[in-house]
Amino acid sequence: MTRRTRAILISSASLTAGAALGTWLWKRWGYPVRAVERDVPKAPDPPPTAAPHGERELQPEEAGVGPRFHRRYEVDVERTTKSPEELMSCIGQDIQHYVPDEIATFEKTTGQEGRLAVGDEFDIHIRSPWDGPVRVVEVEPRRFTLATLDGHMEAGQIRFEAGDHPTEAGALRFSIESWARSRDGAVDFVYDGLGLAKKAQQGMWTFFCERVAEDCGQKMEEVRVLTEREETDDEDDG
Repeated sequence: MTRRTRAILISSASLTAGAALGTWLWKRWGYPVRAVERDVPKAPDPPPTAAPHGERELQPEEAGVGPRFHRRYEVDVERTTKSPEELMSCIGQDIQHYVPDEIATFEKTTGQEGRLAVGDEFDIHIRSPWDGPVRVVEVEPRRFTLATLDGHMEAGQIRFEAGDHPTEAGALRFSIESWARSRDGAVDFVYDGLGLAKKAQQGMWTFFCERVAEDCGQKMEEVRVLTEREETDDEDDG
């Protein structure tokens, strides 16, 4: 099979997966998920990358290609029935509960079921040509961070965090924040060029935030989505 043929097959599979996901998003919400997107001269610094040695290597941002994306999904929950620590414990016990099965499933391949610890690994089976292996690199009472492993469609990290609302008593703020680049040129084309993977990713994490609000209180307003895109000087095309 030639390189051109492989590229065509990947693009066709990506378009099919993207169409299916787009249909699901429309049925789920009845309207497209909205986001604010803007170019920025510098994205925020990523979280720490330290992690125990495993069979699969970490895939840091430096290993990726194309623009660097900083994305943040945030929801405020009032009259919360859980503290930030209790919420994060619940997510750590069963992260799949907060993820739409139509888009992805989290399979724990390393670590104890029902708890989250540094060094745990998941294979995230995504409805697309690419799956997403990750490793837990940070666990604190109010947050945890996942880092991408070799073979993930992205190169970077994602942090889940809950905290007290800055102004409202009895409320909390939950956020999902990522810093990443595409793994290679094919992923960059589907993610940044066509925008299909980006929309699916946005739908998954927006659903996650909504499920958090349903589980521990009442959503104060719509999930806020921020995308910051930073061009890089990397000429590598994967």
